[in-house]
Amino acid sequence: MTQIRWGILGASKFAREHMGPAIHAAKGAVLSAVASRTPQSVAPFQDFAAGCRAVMGYDALIADPDIDAIYIPLPHHMHVEWTVKALNAGKHVLAEKPIAMQADDFDRLIAARDASGLLAAEAYMIVHHPQWQRARQMVADGAIGRVIHITGGFSYDNSDDPQNIR
Repeated sequence: MTQIRWGILGASKFAREHMGPAIHAAKGAVLSAVASRTPQSVAPFQDFAAGCRAVMGYDALIADPDIDAIYIPLPHHMHVEWTVKALNAGKHVLAEKPIAMQADDFDRLIAARDASGLLAAEAYMIVHHPQWQRARQMVADGAIGRVIHITGGFSYDNSDDPQNIR
């Protein structure tokens, strides 16, 4: 079976504790490299992904011919820039939510995705959750009547943590 060789831009806590292990444990995937300013910050990834390489710099990871897909857990304002760079370099992309901060940025992302013919996705699990799938099916079946309007929002309060980049 062919394995997708993943690289991660940055050694974030979330990537280290959650997505890195999930990527590495996924069938058909292997965590191959993490880009970081300091090689020692990649060591925790190597604890669960033997052979995971430390790569100095995001551009170097994106240019690596031994990487097929890039996971982007960078600060929100960096998602569009690095998603486009990765797509232009021939890599599939999974970017953390939100993939874009401005509505206009989606046009840029879609154009880069379409030009590359690659997959670009936002790591937003809610739409894949069984509850959401059940709600979607109920709407499709007419179980709740005809939907004429939906309003939604996604937010959280982190005002008690001024060091939090979000």
